[in-house]
Amino acid sequence: MTNPTTPEGCDALLREVLGNAYQAPAEQNCTLTFPLHQVRSIAEHAIAARKHALGPGDTDARPRLWWIKGDGTYLMSNGIDNTPNARDENGHWYHIAFTDNWGPGTDPSTILGGDDLHETLDLTHPLDDDQTLIDILRTAPDHATHFLLHITYDDEGMLLTMTTS
Repeated sequence: MTNPTTPEGCDALLREVLGNAYQAPAEQNCTLTFPLHQVRSIAEHAIAARKHALGPGDTDARPRLWWIKGDGTYLMSNGIDNTPNARDENGHWYHIAFTDNWGPGTDPSTILGGDDLHETLDLTHPLDDDQTLIDILRTAPDHATHFLLHITYDDEGMLLTMTTS
């Protein structure tokens, strides 16, 4: 999920060549907060599903959460179920968790940039600490009520870190 960073010393070289026209990529940080019980529910849905949809760049179908930014920003299960009506009475998809303060009808581009986004969060692939995302969700402390998606991004790429609180 992380793109390579600019090699050390590259900013100085570009500044020397381009002079005042060069500006180093500005790093920005953001933390999205989701209700933990909803994220657990959609994660368990993805784990239990027999079939899984592929997202952009995915080459194999397995349990994942999709982080979507468009009309609000939310996490969604990629699990496919064959229920005849995949939306609730308000027209919202089932198996979805909106981030606090960025639900339907909001424009998250003010904090996350202008384009729509679709990122894949693998539930079963080990993260940097050898723990999987489903393990993080299942073993969250009893007092935890939120899933936090920490985002650090710049012109070079994006780094996602996931925790509970």
